[in-house]
Amino acid sequence: MSSHPDVPDALLQPQEQAPQPVSVGWALRRTALWLLMLTTMVVAGAWLFYASIDPDEAAAGPATTSQETVGTSR
Repeated sequence: MSSHPDVPDALLQPQEQAPQPVSVGWALRRTALWLLMLTTMVVAGAWLFYASIDPDEAAAGPATTSQETVGTSR
């Protein structure tokens, strides 16, 4: 017996709804968002990698000591 006499018991029971299939628009939006996030992460990673390279060390070439230079010049 329901606590509300004017409302039938069938309306108070939770009704199960069948799952709705995913629309094509939803899938495209989800894919576009995933690609945007992936591109952002790759660009940010590449920029951080590029920013971590010290230009003075990169242009200096291989490190040699003064003894190696004297020994090879003879």
